[in-house]
Amino acid sequence: MARIARVISLIRVLVLVTWRDVRSLGSIAGQNFLFSFAVGGQFFVLLLLLVLLLPLSTDPMQKIPEERRLTWPVLTWEWRIVRFVSVFLSPVAWLAILLLVTVGWRAGTLVFAAGVGLYFVKHLARKCAGALFTTWSFRIPAPPGVIGSIMRLQFRSMLHTLDPYLAFTLMASTELYRIFGKALDPAAPRIMSLLVALALSTEAQVLLGLDGRGAERYRHLPIRGWQILLAKDLAFLLLLGLLVLPLDFFSGVFGGLAALTVGHHNSVLKPIPQVRWRFTSGALVPHGVAQTVALFSVGSVVRMEGVPMVSICLLAWCVSVIFYGWQWDRRARG
Repeated sequence: MARIARVISLIRVLVLVTWRDVRSLGSIAGQNFLFSFAVGGQFFVLLLLLVLLLPLSTDPMQKIPEERRLTWPVLTWEWRIVRFVSVFLSPVAWLAILLLVTVGWRAGTLVFAAGVGLYFVKHLARKCAGALFTTWSFRIPAPPGVIGSIMRLQFRSMLHTLDPYLAFTLMASTELYRIFGKALDPAAPRIMSLLVALALSTEAQVLLGLDGRGAERYRHLPIRGWQILLAKDLAFLLLLGLLVLPLDFFSGVFGGLAALTVGHHNSVLKPIPQVRWRFTSGALVPHGVAQTVALFSVGSVVRMEGVPMVSICLLAWCVSVIFYGWQWDRRARG
């Protein structure tokens, strides 16, 4: 009985750890991209699930470090029972069962197979090329100076959230549609470019939140607040520019510029610590609403209005950088 109780205790621990991991995915509730569900319906939900498969395809047993397992007085047959049960504790298995019941066996089987495939790919990557996959982001070159170093740090931090990969999926699906010879509506590249910007726009609310407690180190650097925001904004615009380059570069980047202008308020005055490999979570109401309205309003008319709208956007962004940079300096001195 004691051994059965030990197995049950181990399974209970895996359940708690897995549930805690799944709850962290609730950060999507603060994602601006939720607004697009009313427009795109099932297509955008499908893309979102595709991106979520990456963090969902985890092995609960990996939550217990191998060196710790070796020190526990647990027999081999007990670990085998826990291993068997852990397969059904994987979030992908939960999702597959849900789809099996609500949609059909094809959807459930497809999701489960995709999750298993992603798990083996990640496992193989860790075993065969661990050093490459853990240090790849450190190979990103930095522009000269302190601002360049902050840019690189911000670029790395953004690549360790799920937002850029959702944005990339949107861009790639549009390009694949075009490659296979489907006729695109003339307005489609601009609309998809703005959706890519929307998928990335929550990052503009958490520019300092991505640093977590590490943001405190900026207080000890000989650098002003506006320079910190400028560096982070340039990293954001660089990533966004690369993603919207095949679509509508001009509309996407200026839509992102509008999102940054609004997002500085939360980034400086209400920073929210973020979790790696999850969607960034901001304040959906009212700041997310304001970002979305500003992004689509600017991105939709910037081409038609030309220089006057470009000038207004750049001026508003510069004022926002300077004002909230001053706010950062004031709080740092206090």
